[in-house]
Amino acid sequence: MTSPAQLFGQVHEEIRKADRILLVAHKKPDGDTLGSSSSVLNWLLREQKDVTVFCLDVPPPTFRYIDNIHRYTNDPAVFEKPYDLVLIFDSGDLRYCGVDQFVPNIPKPYTMVNFDHHVTNEHYADINIVLTDASSTAEVIFRLYEEGNIFLDPKMATSLLTGLLTDTSNFSNAATNVKSMEAAGKLLAAGARHQDILKHTLHDKSIEALKIWGLMLSRLHYNEKYDVVSTYILKNDLGGQPKEIVEGASNFLNAVTGGTDTILVLHDLGNGTIKGSFRSVNRDISKVAKLLGGGGHKKAAGFTVAGRIEETNEGARIVSV
Repeated sequence: MTSPAQLFGQVHEEIRKADRILLVAHKKPDGDTLGSSSSVLNWLLREQKDVTVFCLDVPPPTFRYIDNIHRYTNDPAVFEKPYDLVLIFDSGDLRYCGVDQFVPNIPKPYTMVNFDHHVTNEHYADINIVLTDASSTAEVIFRLYEEGNIFLDPKMATSLLTGLLTDTSNFSNAATNVKSMEAAGKLLAAGARHQDILKHTLHDKSIEALKIWGLMLSRLHYNEKYDVVSTYILKNDLGGQPKEIVEGASNFLNAVTGGTDTILVLHDLGNGTIKGSFRSVNRDISKVAKLLGGGGHKKAAGFTVAGRIEETNEGARIVSV
């Protein structure tokens, strides 16, 4: 079995000899996929590589502080160009990434690398660096740098610390481990802009956002049989606010609802789909998420299903579409 060190060595060699490189973050991007991919973007730009970075959805304004965030494109035409190397970040499969229909358009030959930390990853690339003991894909990239003795500058470090902090809920969830804490210390020493990250990802809730979060809290429901606390949010509840305004609700509830094992937050996107986010203390909820077409970690997972949430006098229910 190939060791992580050997896999990292293979990737460094592929990057060294590559002229054209495509980086891909997953759709509906979060701090980890953007943090890990933008860190590599800033590294490769420093190395004067010809690099393109793609994300099916435009990165949320929350992450505008990340260096070179403006370089992300959502134009599928980039997949019709030749590349030596394609790097995928934080995606268990190409469907979740949102590029399964585009990747076949890339002219061959090329090498694909899959960087991830989710136990549900399908190992779909030529080189799969899936470290399930890592807190985040950002931590996987940090180990890539350490194995290759790559110098961390403040741009790269800020991106990686973004991924670490957002995927561990600021070191408060079950993904937090000794290695992630050690990595954070080294990233701070490398010049990561810690206060910038906190300002934009933690201390960014407007009065309007807090009112919407209050609505979610008022809908909390406890299922004693399954020991699950759930709530939901409707598109109309947002009042024109971006959907990212409710990101992190499951992490927040997981941190404050003591004595409950599992949290489920449902978000009716208003287009015939419902996004679900699970958090748990003891259960392997990734198995449930995978049954619903999603994936993730044992303690943090998500999914998207067809349907809409309908409110009735007896409570809310999911209706097929």
